[in-house]
Amino acid sequence: MKRLILTIPLALAGASCDQPGTFLDLPIIPIGPLSLTVLAPAEDPLWEVRDVLAHDGTIWALTASAPYVHGFAPSGELTSRFGDSGEGPGEFRFPSAVWPGEAPGSLTVWDSGSFSALTFSGFGALLSSQHAPALGAIRSDIASVTFGDPFRAVRVPGGLVTVRYDSGVNHGTDLWNGRLVRIPDDGGDPQVLIDFATELPGAPMRPAGSLLAPVPLWDGCPDGRIAVLDPVARTLFMVDPDGDRQEAVALSWHPGPLDADARIAYMTARVRSEVTDGSVSEAEIERYATEAARNAVELFAIDEPLGVDLKCAPHRVWIQEFEGTSHPLGYGPLWRTVNFDDEIATFSRVVFPPDFNPYRIAETHAIGVLLDSAGLQRVATVSLPLFSRQVPSPSPPPPPEYATVAQAQGDH
Repeated sequence: MKRLILTIPLALAGASCDQPGTFLDLPIIPIGPLSLTVLAPAEDPLWEVRDVLAHDGTIWALTASAPYVHGFAPSGELTSRFGDSGEGPGEFRFPSAVWPGEAPGSLTVWDSGSFSALTFSGFGALLSSQHAPALGAIRSDIASVTFGDPFRAVRVPGGLVTVRYDSGVNHGTDLWNGRLVRIPDDGGDPQVLIDFATELPGAPMRPAGSLLAPVPLWDGCPDGRIAVLDPVARTLFMVDPDGDRQEAVALSWHPGPLDADARIAYMTARVRSEVTDGSVSEAEIERYATEAARNAVELFAIDEPLGVDLKCAPHRVWIQEFEGTSHPLGYGPLWRTVNFDDEIATFSRVVFPPDFNPYRIAETHAIGVLLDSAGLQRVATVSLPLFSRQVPSPSPPPPPEYATVAQAQGDH
């Protein structure tokens, strides 16, 4: 099947009209704390939220431990809580995503552990289940090692889309070996939409370092298309769910160098996760992590990743910037947007309120969780500002300049 690749013109919001600007020249659009509304009450905090969805008057939160599914009224009142661990009907092994069910008020939960989509009533009664082919073994704590969610799955007309990893996922670089597939509802064979390793142009040029290295990012869009970011070629692909047509947007910004503070923060988090008995002081952890980061420089990427998460909203794709001083994996409050309201794609740069993590972004608001100092989470929404002022396109981005896998192998 031959795919059509179209390049979309692009423009920068807030750049000079007289000469091309860079994306980092864009003014930051702040979203202040007054735009934040906390929905879940303090007496019902959540832990390790994996997905959030607002549907038919209920706000659903999926967490990492049983009971996995939590439903809240718009007022914040807890209305439903269900989902146990196990192998039986309606039980979960590793639930990772939710989307609206077909029946009013119903909810579908994607269980990555059993490769099943389970649909429940709003009160937790199992209505139906759909099983998919095995999609590969994924390390359960991969989210603490790398960005790029290998458990992500989205609903599209007539099926679901996820990534198949035949060789498994143990490290961030394994995400390049994934194949984005559409699994039809009729039980037919999965259809490959994009093979990351062979079809993304940046795959042969990806950096040699494996820690904090750029990986493909993707998400489903409200119009049924799939947004895929090639972080090395600095290109955003918009893929039809049947795989017949792709559009490509060249991104104009460059990743900055990965500094020592980011490497130390990553190593500190990894060491801290290995120390569970409290016998090692925080000063010792930091000292060991600093030494480990200094001795393992060659294991890290040279540059920061182009993005650490991606969300697709109506007419807009959001790409989360890497920020080394935030979460050890760089999940900071700054997001870049690629806007498709007009024929020319335009950009914006937005900062969310501190400690707010969006899971779904609509035209007027984002829904996600607010993290407190104890690491507990509460469902919250943020009102979004209007996006404005579009201007002409900058020059196309030059090829990446950092070391590639092929170059690294040639040095030995």
